[in-house]
Amino acid sequence: MTFEKAFESVKKKFEKADAKNVADFALQITMTDEDCGGTLYAAVKDGVLAVEPYDYRDNNAVLDIAKADLLSLISGKLSLAKAVEKGATLKGDATVIDSLKATLPKPAPKKAPAKKPAAKKETKKAEVKKAEVKKAEVKAPAKKAEAKPAPKAEAKKAETKTAPKAEAKKAETKTAVKKPATKTTAKKATK
Repeated sequence: MTFEKAFESVKKKFEKADAKNVADFALQITMTDEDCGGTLYAAVKDGVLAVEPYDYRDNNAVLDIAKADLLSLISGKLSLAKAVEKGATLKGDATVIDSLKATLPKPAPKKAPAKKPAAKKETKKAEVKKAEVKKAEVKAPAKKAEAKPAPKAEAKKAETKTAPKAEAKKAETKTAVKKPATKTTAKKATK
């Protein structure tokens, strides 16, 4: 990896940085990797963060660190003490590291998994009821066979009762339509 690509990956971490509430500081960072080593700086001035691939001579601190450790450090996965144990060096004011971290947006809290709806409990209850119904069917099949013919006969009686009413309503509608038509004709004739 080249220094330019390494720098872009570091700078990308600060795209959504907010330095409005952070005191001014300047931190020079030297990445010590053989393949992508180089110097960059992170500075806050008047609430604006700048991350650029240059030396910054008038700084509060100088950090020499491997790129992977730098990314872990600024994301909060690695503490400064652990980074120093792994070979990083810091000269100057160590609080600028915390100030740099403070510019990054806070990660969203992990949401607790949503509780499953009570529908599953209702489903279990419904399954129990179905099982009880099946048991009842097995115990008394003769009773249901006797009960079935009676409702069919009642349904036929209901059909016969409703059919003449529907025809009577149609006849009333036809009569009602004819009466206004004859009145209109009669009015035209008198005029």
